[in-house]
Amino acid sequence: MFSLVSPGIALALLFSSTSVMLAQSGTVQVNGVSLPYEITGQGAPLALIHGWAVHRGYWDDDVERLGPHYQVIRYDRRGFGEADGKPDVTADPADLKALLDHLGVTRAHILGHSQGAGVALTFAVRYPDMVNALVLFGPAPVLGQDVPASDDFPAFGEWVVLGKTYGVDSLRAAVGRWALERFGGSTDGLADKAQPLMAAYSGADLLDPAPPSNLVQPAGVGDLAGVAIPTLVIHGDQEMSFIRAAADLLAAGIPGARRVIIPGGGHVVNWQQPDRFAAAVLSFLRDAEQASR
Repeated sequence: MFSLVSPGIALALLFSSTSVMLAQSGTVQVNGVSLPYEITGQGAPLALIHGWAVHRGYWDDDVERLGPHYQVIRYDRRGFGEADGKPDVTADPADLKALLDHLGVTRAHILGHSQGAGVALTFAVRYPDMVNALVLFGPAPVLGQDVPASDDFPAFGEWVVLGKTYGVDSLRAAVGRWALERFGGSTDGLADKAQPLMAAYSGADLLDPAPPSNLVQPAGVGDLAGVAIPTLVIHGDQEMSFIRAAADLLAAGIPGARRVIIPGGGHVVNWQQPDRFAAAVLSFLRDAEQASR
C-alpha cells in the first residue's frame, strides 16, 4: 500500500511565542503517488487537510498556534503542491489513511477545510476507529445535498474555457479574483498570502482531469446520522452562502455536532481571525478529549 520514498528527515527548531516545536518532514509513497508531509509539535496527533487549489502551506499560521498543543500533521493532497498524481477526492481518504499508517498514527484528530472538509468527513465515515474528533471548517457541499443557486458559487465552467484558451496563468488569476471578491471579511494581505499557494496550482483537475480511482466512496447526506465522533462545524460570519448551507446541513445532521461562527471573516477566517479560530478549535478538541476520558 505504501513505502517510504525519502527517509531523509529534515529536523528544525521552530520558535513560537509559547514554546519550541520540533518539526519533521518527509515524503511517502501511497496508492501510486508521492505525498510530502510535515509534522510539527508534540502531543496527540492532529491532521490538517487543505482545500482546493492550494497546498499544505495554507496552514502556516495555524501550525504556529496549534503546534504547541498537538502533533500537527499536514501534507499535500495528490495533485496539489509538491504531491504528484492528479486531484482525486475518491482517493484522498485512502491516501490519508496510508500516510497515518506509515507514521504509526492509529488515531488522530482530523481537521479539513473546504474541499478538504469533505475529505475529512469521508475519512471519519469510512475509518471511524482512526478518528478521535472531527473539525469541518468552511465545508463544501455534501454529496447528495441540494445546493441552492447562488452568485458566489465557483464558475468552474468559465474557468475551464479561460484556461484552455489562454493558459493556466489566466485560470489562476480568475480563481484569485473570485476568491478576493467572494471570501468575505477583510482582504488586507489576502492576495499576498494566496499568491504563492495559487502559483503552485496546476489546474489539472479542471483542464486535464483523470477519471476517479474510486478507492473510497465519498460520504453523503445519508451517512451523517451515523457519525458518532465528536464534531465541530466552524466557519466565518461572512462565509459564502453555499458553504453556509453545507454547514447548516452538517450541524443539523451529525448527532451532537457543535457549531461555531467566528466574527470578522469568511472562507479563510483562519487567516483573517487566526487567534479566534485557533481558540475555538483548541477549546473543542480539549472538550472532546475530556469527554472521552
